[in-house]
Amino acid sequence: MGSAYTAAAVLYDDFRGESPNMWAAYLDELFAKHAEKKPKTLIDLACGTGTVTAALIRLGYDVTGVDISEEMLSLAQKRAPGALLLHQDMRSLDLYGSYGGAVCCLDSVNYLPSGDDFVRTLKRLHNFLDVGALFIFDVNTEKRFKDKYGKNDFILESKNGLIAWSCDYRPRLKKCDFYLSCFIPDGDGKYVRRDEEQTEYVYSDEEIRGFAKETGFEFVAAYDRMSFKDADKNSDKVHYIFKRI
Repeated sequence: MGSAYTAAAVLYDDFRGESPNMWAAYLDELFAKHAEKKPKTLIDLACGTGTVTAALIRLGYDVTGVDISEEMLSLAQKRAPGALLLHQDMRSLDLYGSYGGAVCCLDSVNYLPSGDDFVRTLKRLHNFLDVGALFIFDVNTEKRFKDKYGKNDFILESKNGLIAWSCDYRPRLKKCDFYLSCFIPDGDGKYVRRDEEQTEYVYSDEEIRGFAKETGFEFVAAYDRMSFKDADKNSDKVHYIFKRI
């Protein structure tokens, strides 16, 4: 699986789309709609730079953030000072006690390289959730990989630097490789280049629902991007809600 967003960690928040406050508000609404009661404690898997973690804390949650990237966690320490932050691979999650809910944002589960890894993650998470607790996560769908990424190239620029980003989606392998060149200002009028490769993997709705049954979770809902509309074949991002049973 590797440590994604090593070179790009400092630029990550500039290019990810919806704001952390929007993500946290949407998650809060999902918990309000589907949880038996609003959880007090949350696990934030693949918490990254901690901005969504911090936004959840501002909404009253007690959050433990977990991420495989030391670079991302170093930023999270500054951006989410109220969170307990742990350097762990979510496939081998190891926590103390149990939690009232869990989230995993920004297509982080797409970085799991196989169904076995997905199942391992869910089984580990199951150990640390209260009965009835919700796990809310989102995935990039095959449609997004096909229509947006494909073999396309992107150049993304902000005041903090620039990313040149090439995609290589291979549908038969159900994977998409990303080749990033990050140009980060060094404070002396020059830029430092850091290259990085990442891979995301495609999981179908049928597979994901099957993983729930296999690991002691119950499928609750699947919504189209940032909405309460049921996901369908036209959805390019889907938010799933599982309940721990």
